[in-house]
Amino acid sequence: MPYCPRRSLAFGVVLLVPACNTLDPIVPRGFDLTGDWVLDREASDAPPDLEAIRRREDRDVVRGRQSDAAASATFAVQDFPVLTATRLEVEQDDVSMGIRYDGTLYRDVSWGERERHLWRVHAGWDEGDLVIRSVRGGIKGRETFALERNGTLLRVTVDIETGGQDVRSVRVYRRR
Repeated sequence: MPYCPRRSLAFGVVLLVPACNTLDPIVPRGFDLTGDWVLDREASDAPPDLEAIRRREDRDVVRGRQSDAAASATFAVQDFPVLTATRLEVEQDDVSMGIRYDGTLYRDVSWGERERHLWRVHAGWDEGDLVIRSVRGGIKGRETFALERNGTLLRVTVDIETGGQDVRSVRVYRRR
């Protein structure tokens, strides 16, 4: 079971608080991603090396450690464009946000739970950060959008669990 800081022990009984699994669909006051964001290359991880991922996964397939080709990290990386984007254009309101990555690919994210292009997506807030959880087959992704420095810096942490190589990356953007 994943670690959840909201667990408590009372009279020898473990109580799980539902907030561990739910995200708040209400936009916190002052959380606004609207605007243009440019990648800070020095503060960010490099984009994933798809060729290196393929080579590692091919070795894992041969060794019998990976059997589900559809759960390849190379496919997952394609569905998380923030891993390679150098610019984000964001529009946000009380029910959703739209993100244009590098002026081309567009993604709409609604607060709450939705089915979106084979993915089950749950978007909302956890402790002041926007969290987008995505599940498709054997792939689980989590994007955490954290505003820093009075809203001038955006730190996006991406964690993808796959049947192959997992991906973890931090991308930092500065508001223009």
